[in-house]
Amino acid sequence: MNTGRTRLPLPHIVLPVLASLLMAAAPADELRLEPLRDAIITDARATNPATIAFDRTTTAVRRGPGIKDKTVTVERWDGQHWSLVSVNGKPPTASQLKDFRKATAANPVPGYYRLAALMAAASDISTDGDGRKVLKIPVLPPGTVRTDTSDISSHLSGEAVLASNDGKPYVARLKVKAHENFKLNLLIKVTNFEQISDYRLGPDGRPRLASQTADSKGSMFGFVGGETNEVTYAYR
Repeated sequence: MNTGRTRLPLPHIVLPVLASLLMAAAPADELRLEPLRDAIITDARATNPATIAFDRTTTAVRRGPGIKDKTVTVERWDGQHWSLVSVNGKPPTASQLKDFRKATAANPVPGYYRLAALMAAASDISTDGDGRKVLKIPVLPPGTVRTDTSDISSHLSGEAVLASNDGKPYVARLKVKAHENFKLNLLIKVTNFEQISDYRLGPDGRPRLASQTADSKGSMFGFVGGETNEVTYAYR
C-alpha cells in the first residue's frame, strides 16, 4: 500500500554520513608530521656554531651517602675554540684543564643546529594540554647525548615542544629521558635520567639554546646517588 511517503535509497543516506565521519577522523593539516619536521630540520641546519659565541655556566650538585658536592664551572666558546674560565670562582688547575679538554673534544658544541639530526628521528606528533604541538622521538640518534665516557643516546627517548615565530615553527623545549635502566662503565646502574633544554629567540629572530637542566640517579656497589646539573648560556 502506498502511504504517500518517498523512501530514499539507503546509499543516499549512508554515504554522506560516512563521508562526514571520515573527514572528522582525518588529521588536521596542522598536525601533519612531515612539514613541521622538515621545516625545523632546514632551519637548524642553517645554524652554524662558528657564528656564535657564549659563556656556559654549569652548576653541578652530586649526591651520595653522606656526600653533597657542588661545583660551579664557567666555560667559554668563541666560535672556534673552548676555554675553561673558572671552577668555583678560581682559575682551573692542571688536572681540571685536562678533564675539560677531554670532555670538550668528545662532545659537539651545544646549539640549535644539533636539532637537525635529532628531529630526523621524530616519528609521531600530538598536541599537549596547552594546545602546543609536540614531536616525539622514540629513540635518540647516536651521539645525541654523551657522558664523559659513553654515548647513552640509545637508552633515551625525546619530546620536542614547538612554538611559532611569524608562522615559522621552532623547538621551544626539548625533553629527553631514559626509557630503560642502563649501565655506565659496567659499574654504575642508571635508574633515572632526564634532561630539559629550553630555546629562546635571539635578537636576529633565530632560536638558540638558553638553558638546560639534567637530573640523574643511579647506584654502584649497593650505594645510591645522583647528580643535578643546571646550565645557562650567555651570548656575546
